[in-house]
Amino acid sequence: MNRGARSSIPSSLVTDLLEALGGGKVSQDPLDLAAVAPDASHYLLTPGVLVRARSTSDVAAAMAAATRHKMAINFRSGGTSLSGQGLTNGVMVDTRRSFRGVEVLDGGRKVRVQPGATIVAVNSVLARYGRKLGPDPASSVACTLGGVLADNSSGMSCGTVANSYRTLDSMVFVLASGTVIDTADPQCEDKLAHDEPELVETLMALRDQCREQARADEIAFQFSRKNTMGYGLNAFLDYDTPAQILSHLMIGSEGTLGFISSAVMNTVKIMPNLATALLHFPTLDAATKALPALVKSGVTVTELMDSSSLQLCRDDPANGHIIPPAPGNGDAALLVEYHCPDQKSRDEAVEAGNSVISGLDLVNEPTFTDDPAVRGPIWTLRNGLYAKVAGTRQSGQTALLEDIAVPVETLAGVCGDLQQLFSEHNYPESIIFGHAKDGNIHFLVVEDFRNKAGLDRYEKFTEDMVTLVLNAHGTL
Repeated sequence: MNRGARSSIPSSLVTDLLEALGGGKVSQDPLDLAAVAPDASHYLLTPGVLVRARSTSDVAAAMAAATRHKMAINFRSGGTSLSGQGLTNGVMVDTRRSFRGVEVLDGGRKVRVQPGATIVAVNSVLARYGRKLGPDPASSVACTLGGVLADNSSGMSCGTVANSYRTLDSMVFVLASGTVIDTADPQCEDKLAHDEPELVETLMALRDQCREQARADEIAFQFSRKNTMGYGLNAFLDYDTPAQILSHLMIGSEGTLGFISSAVMNTVKIMPNLATALLHFPTLDAATKALPALVKSGVTVTELMDSSSLQLCRDDPANGHIIPPAPGNGDAALLVEYHCPDQKSRDEAVEAGNSVISGLDLVNEPTFTDDPAVRGPIWTLRNGLYAKVAGTRQSGQTALLEDIAVPVETLAGVCGDLQQLFSEHNYPESIIFGHAKDGNIHFLVVEDFRNKAGLDRYEKFTEDMVTLVLNAHGTL
């Protein structure tokens, strides 16, 4: 963990930035640097210089200057990352102020967004058209499109069908050299080939390698489910030309390939008819084993909460009464929801859901509802789990959120094995929750990194966890 170290910024780089951008956009004021040093993670890096970019050309100039001086550069908008992706001790480019544009296109079927706009802000504009963005991460009120695209964020209901990768229409991106490419421009392939010939040659060579049968089969398998581990190599199978491949590689690249200045996204219809139920199981194993039948029934959302998660919810002074009492040790719940275009479809979905539920091992009989007064508090509890764990940790401890995905049919075993690892490594306060329909779960552990024992324990746990997930053909 780096506790705020700042790199030595060459004065020649600062001079270059000032000449290219002007004094009003470049700052080394200690207060300015401190303001953008932290994000939502437990890491801290203090940038050496701050650039307040006001346009794509400003970003291009800053990237070109950083490249010439071989200095790290990063981009800051929402700062909601729990893994430190928004930090740098080099050049920080602040895109929060001047990159908030939202332009509705094609009657709401598409929307042009800039990286500083939040999911909630974009969806509030689209709501009048009965549309929304596909990605729906839990942090939608604060996270911005720059991070959503760079991380290929998904969320509660979009799965792999309506995530950032699948709903991207076109993109304007800036490469480290300062080259700007707009994939909506019919001449974009020619421009990329002219400005970046070595990059194009590399992309085409990688495309040909990825399309060799054995590699293609493995890539197709790995990306048939949620997978943001490494670069999105499926772009080499899904697209043929360099600019299209590169723009889709940008999705999920965490900013390592370039800056996404704007993107046109295909939107999805808002489903106005909802059916929500909280399924309470006696064990985590029973909950995870119920998933295949629920998924087959067409459920849109299936959020898993283990016994520790449920107890945190029960302790909530406002809404804790919603969660049924624990029948013993080790209960679990699935928050399931069907999203339907009309009442007829909702009735059919509820019928399908009840048909599955009748054969499940449940603590009590659930009821589907579309009442916002009932649904709202349940979702408030689910979305507040990270904050609840973080709020109960002792001073000096860090709450670490991990994100894994495994085939749904192996999820029950993986969750059981994770709980065993929590016990073996003495993490009794850990919880498991997440988007179980896609085999995608989160888990939280709390650690104290102020001493070597804490660092060593977390390292050993992480090694065991990685082995567990990869042996289950999962992704990290």
